[in-house]
Parts: sequence; structure tokens; C-alpha cells
Amino acid sequence: MNKMKILVTYAGVWKMDNGQSGMTLNYFMYGENGEQMISRVDATGGPVGQQRAKCSLDPSMRQKITFVPGIYDATMGMKIGSDGKPVLTVEDLDFSSRVQILPEQPEKK
Repeated sequence: MNKMKILVTYAGVWKMDNGQSGMTLNYFMYGENGEQMISRVDATGGPVGQQRAKCSLDPSMRQKITFVPGIYDATMGMKIGSDGKPVLTVEDLDFSSRVQILPEQPEKK
């Protein structure tokens, strides 16, 4: 099992009519010190940025989500998706720190 820091942006419990339930978790790979979230210039015209990751967890995991957005230490695992490819999954979460997303301030001269 691998540990990594993730930026959680959404957590919501869901229930279906047949009694099944779960929790949807949306997150970004954060990096140990936020290096995955640094804004970068790319004028090539190709895709830029980072797409959010999404997984479904047991609804009991909702009690571990305190602050959103927030940084969490995630225990990650692998499973095989319906297409036969390996999929990185969140297996456990521990709160690390709160987050404020603010625009960069211009340097004072």
C-alpha cells in the first residue's frame, strides 16, 4: 500500500433504491509539498492541467472527511477496472491540513 497526499474537493454519500450506498470522493493528486498543484505556463495548445480523480468508498468513510477542500494522507491501492486495466483507488484517509485556494498576490516593488 502506498501513501500519498491528496487534495479532497468533494465527498458525498449516496443511496440507491435497491439499498446500496456509498460515498463519492473527488480529489486531486497533491504531491508531498503541493508540487502537483503548481500553476505552469504551457502555450503549446495541447491539454494542460490536472483532471480530478474520482472514486467510490464505503459511506462510513464520510466521518473521516472534516475540512473540504483539505489535504488528506491517503492510503492507495490498486484494483482491476471493468476494462481490465489497473485503477488506483483510495483505501483509507487521514486528515492532514486545511486549505485556502487564493489567487497569487503580485510582488510589491
